[in-house]
Amino acid sequence: MAKDIDPYAYCPCGSGKKMKFCCADMSAEIERIQEMLEGGQRAAALEFIETAEKKFPDRAYLVTTKALLQSILGSDDKAAATLEDFLSRHPKHPVALAEMAVVTAARHGSLAGIQPLQKAMEASEESISGRVVASVSRLGEMLLMEGRVAAARGHFMLAYSMNPNDEVSLQLLSRFFQSPNIPLVLKNEQTLVPAPAGVPWQAEFDAAVTEARRGLWWRAADKLKNLTAQAGESPELWRNLAVLRSWLADMPGSIAALRKLASLKIPLDDAVEAEALAQIYDGGADQDVVDELRTAVDLKNLDAAVETFASTKRLAPFNWESLGIDFGDQPPPRAGYFLLDRELPATGVGIARTDVPKIIARLLVFGRQTDREAHVDVYCRRPDLEAAKQALGAVLPADALGSWGESEKIDDVPVAEASLSWSWRLPDDTPPAHIRELVEEQRRDAVLNIWTNTPAQRFGGKTPAEAAGDAQYRLSLAAAVLLIELSFSQASTTAVFDELRSKLGIAPPETPEPAKFGPLGVPYTRLHRLDAAKLSDDELAMNFQRALQVIARQAVRKLGLELVGRPSVKDKLDVAGVYGHLADIEEASDEAIRFIDLARKAAEEKKQSTAPWDLEELELRLRRGEPQEFGRLVEHIQSQHLREPGVAQALMQILYQAGIIGPDGRPRGLPPGMGAAAPAAESNKLWTPDAGPAAAAAPAAGGATKSGLWVPGMD
Repeated sequence: MAKDIDPYAYCPCGSGKKMKFCCADMSAEIERIQEMLEGGQRAAALEFIETAEKKFPDRAYLVTTKALLQSILGSDDKAAATLEDFLSRHPKHPVALAEMAVVTAARHGSLAGIQPLQKAMEASEESISGRVVASVSRLGEMLLMEGRVAAARGHFMLAYSMNPNDEVSLQLLSRFFQSPNIPLVLKNEQTLVPAPAGVPWQAEFDAAVTEARRGLWWRAADKLKNLTAQAGESPELWRNLAVLRSWLADMPGSIAALRKLASLKIPLDDAVEAEALAQIYDGGADQDVVDELRTAVDLKNLDAAVETFASTKRLAPFNWESLGIDFGDQPPPRAGYFLLDRELPATGVGIARTDVPKIIARLLVFGRQTDREAHVDVYCRRPDLEAAKQALGAVLPADALGSWGESEKIDDVPVAEASLSWSWRLPDDTPPAHIRELVEEQRRDAVLNIWTNTPAQRFGGKTPAEAAGDAQYRLSLAAAVLLIELSFSQASTTAVFDELRSKLGIAPPETPEPAKFGPLGVPYTRLHRLDAAKLSDDELAMNFQRALQVIARQAVRKLGLELVGRPSVKDKLDVAGVYGHLADIEEASDEAIRFIDLARKAAEEKKQSTAPWDLEELELRLRRGEPQEFGRLVEHIQSQHLREPGVAQALMQILYQAGIIGPDGRPRGLPPGMGAAAPAAESNKLWTPDAGPAAAAAPAAGGATKSGLWVPGMD
């Protein structure tokens, strides 16, 4: 036996036997293959395996590793053929089934891999090969890439439970919980619960749960389904079925289980959250949408157009790179502009909300190319297209504008999401405090008036205000309100939604009592409802950390403010870090700067570097359009912190991302449109229950980007 192979370790072939009693006769070959794999010599390893197969035919380790390499090297069809041949003789070999799951998912989509992987788990019995565990994680990644987030999460959790050293699954789970694009309801704990004590079906129920915890989800779900005749009114049964079906990517089945659960005698907040999760899983199938369009218009006179664009108050420059558009081989645009519905006022001091210009389109200006004339790409929503045409025609000279092309649909936005978002361009001198006042006014109007009077198919074509009087929509309406509340990125919106619930006659959520929720803690969706003053220091710190882990902004703000206000915690935690987190989520930039100052003072008291807070303030000053303060901070960081680890790189990254320096490190000057308008011009990128494929990321006036990790409708 090869000297580096432990004879008493489980054999890598997946038999469940120790190496000494399984593949000891080819230990030298296994060691050589593993050396090549660790060295990245995949093609050489594949060639070596094909030679070794002549000496050791039909050996599981060689066959499954061969298939793995074939797949990695881009030959999924060959890998499938290799595995099919082996499985025809060994139909219950767990590693071969697991590899077949991954290959099938690669060839036919991630859903196709779930069934063979479940067969691999069932064939594994008590001993699960590391190769099977790795396949669980790999299939999870494929599910994630296709947007099947609930199933991906289940697979990552399973892989990590079977192998706590699985760094890939741990990192992907962390990304899941840290993603702002994933609704907080979907981040709540998904644990399988035991049967109530003493019920006649307890043994069968708990046996199914035991199998589910081993990863035998398919079998466990069937066993629980078979218990519905006896336990059909058990919340525990439907809760477990909802979880298992979501991990198996059976979203219709999970939705049915969630809605059955919501109909049972459970606390109202539990029912609302079950319905909210069902609304996420159904992807807004009954939603109304607004088309996002891209329309090209020729420019007859590029120079005249560029001169006009630079001088008119109906246009405002913006950084087109923020749209994240891939232009492929064609040259990038020469400039980007917001097209406004009115001229930009001379000042924003004291400006009324109704006088703030709205962005009706985004324009990308392209020069003449080899295969086409100079043109402008107009990005807008369909209802704004005619207004954009009229506005652009009024701005440009008659001899500068050519013909309009056909509009191309690039995305869609749910009507409900559109009603809750807006896109402005404020004058550069608008005071930050006034910007906050305007945003709060608009938010209140959007939530309390615009959304409540927007018809929705989810409510049978009624508006939320009308549905409030219809008993059949009460739970659905309460869930919709919860999802909208939690989707707002701003941390101080609780009062607005309390007012909305009162207006619609919806019972307010209860104040959670931590003792009732056991070791898992209060659900993430309810952390902001905790009575922070009644929590002990340890409870407060723990729940603050939990809120940070899942980006529960409202809870971070509420619990963080309570933490920094308690003298008793000063020596127990990083107070500067708490202030920093409060600054990160604070929508009022003046208040954010105040928190940064407090973080800086707390760091100084503990003799810590203030560089992180100087860098954070630098980014904020840039967004606020304050060149003097920005320059002062750059000089301070260069003189006081530049030699500290990572500071120079962080400073260069900020300057590069802002467009102040180029990739070559040379200065470019301040970016166009730097000012108070920059942050205010973007829409509130809200997720709503009826959201579609771009709701979480696409700019409200018609950007072309797709959303990031996940958006509703993908499950």
